[in-house]
This record gives sequence, C-alpha cells and structure tokens, in this order.
Amino acid sequence: MYESDRALVARMISGEQRAFDEFFHASASRLAAFAMRRSSLVPTDVEDIVQNTLIKAVRNLATYRGDASLFTWLTQICRHELADVSRKAARQPMLASLDVPYLDDDVTDKLRVPASLEPAAEADAGLRRAAVIRTLNALPRSYAVALEAKYGDGMSVDEIAEFLGLTPVATQSLLARAREAFRGHWGSRLL
Repeated sequence: MYESDRALVARMISGEQRAFDEFFHASASRLAAFAMRRSSLVPTDVEDIVQNTLIKAVRNLATYRGDASLFTWLTQICRHELADVSRKAARQPMLASLDVPYLDDDVTDKLRVPASLEPAAEADAGLRRAAVIRTLNALPRSYAVALEAKYGDGMSVDEIAEFLGLTPVATQSLLARAREAFRGHWGSRLL
C-alpha cells in the first residue's frame, strides 16, 4: 500500500542524496505544522523538534516497515520528541530576572508587541489550542488524522485519500463524520 514510501526509504538507505532531499522537502513543513498544533513551543523550539525527529528517522530508516505511511511513522517519532521536551521543561525551575533596565517611553513604544501577541491574547489562543487538541484526542484516531490533514496541513481531499489509502469518496465521508464528531465533542465541552 505504501510502495512509494518504501521505495523512497530504500533509496535513502542506499545513500541517494536526491532521496534525502525529497524526504526533507516532503516532510519538514508538515512535521513543523504537526508539532505546532500539539505544543505551545516557540518556532525555534519547533524547528529543533523537527530537526531531531528527522535525524532520528534517518538513523532508524531500517526500522520502517511500510505498515503505515512514512509521514505517520515520522509523527510517532515527533510525538516522542514533544513528550521528551515537555518532561524536561517540567523538571526545570522557573527563573525570573529582577534586573530590568530603565526604558524611556519612546523605546517602550517601539518594543511593544502587537495586540495579538499580548499575554492575554496568547493565553486565550493557548487555551483554544489546548481545547482543540483535547477534542481531537477524544475522537477516533482516523477522524483526528483526517481533520489534522485537512485543516492543519491544508491537504486536499485527494491528497488525504492518498495519504490514508482511501478513495476520495470514502475520504469525503470520513471527513464529514469526523467534523460531526468534532462538533459533538466541542459542544459537550461547553456544557
């Protein structure tokens, strides 16, 4: 079913540079979007997660059996990386600096962040993101994967169908059921 993924892995194992380039270009941005949706990390930390995920994947290419798509295999590695970062952050003490330099009003105005990045707005966005993640995690895995591919990765129905190994009609049906299940869980969250 995932013959093209198996062929790409075989080419990478044989050392073909072009295969590594294809792998990186097909995976890096989607993997970054996947990690961003599952964490509140800053973009530079997400880049580190993606880089570590890709490095671990390349080191362990021989373990890819082709039972799932190559991207699904990568997301499992990425989930472990995110969990590791979360565990390490929980063990770090919280530090705050008391050395704040004096800034005049002109400099303060230039340093002001946009309203969308103010702490209250970021907290609201973080709460919404966490609620969406909890809702997705409450859904059957196939629903969550389909919704993430459609709305998180911006994939078309045909791309999702190929990714999931389904027909486009079956994929549209799956997306409709997934959206309905999401609405149901989201609505019950508000009760």
